[in-house]
Amino acid sequence: MSSAITVREIMTREFLGVSESDDLLETVELLLDEAADCAVVLRGPDPVGALDERDALSLLVGETDPAAATVTDVMDDGVVRVASDASLTAAAEAMAREEADWLLVVEDEPVGVVSAYDIATASTIAPVVGDGTVSTATEPSPTYDTQGICEHCGTLTHDLVTVNGQSVCANCREN
Repeated sequence: MSSAITVREIMTREFLGVSESDDLLETVELLLDEAADCAVVLRGPDPVGALDERDALSLLVGETDPAAATVTDVMDDGVVRVASDASLTAAAEAMAREEADWLLVVEDEPVGVVSAYDIATASTIAPVVGDGTVSTATEPSPTYDTQGICEHCGTLTHDLVTVNGQSVCANCREN
């Protein structure tokens, strides 16, 4: 995972903020309308909790009447935070330690959210190479990988060669 990329570079800057007293059904509708996985529960400008799909679903098996429920009834207290200048590695470690699917990105105040999907995607886009530098898509590859599937017999092999426009294995090359 690249330590050269910061959370600030991959975070989603727009996040859904709700109040503790908001109607839960309206909040769930808002989550669906915005295609958001989570909402940050705010008391004024301060984050005090979080609400995600799992919290909303818990209402269905609970004893609270969904029509009368508020965000407070099902929200998780506390929000896992990460600094915007933290590395992807630090963010991933915080997620693992806190068993969180997303983190609130903060500077002096909340500035965005970052999800496990964001971190996984970013870590595959800019992988770290052996000498610790970040590999980019614009760098030409000095050699081509010869591992793949033989187009003739369908076998996975480590030594493909192009013959008559097809990538073939050693066995098919001899036939």
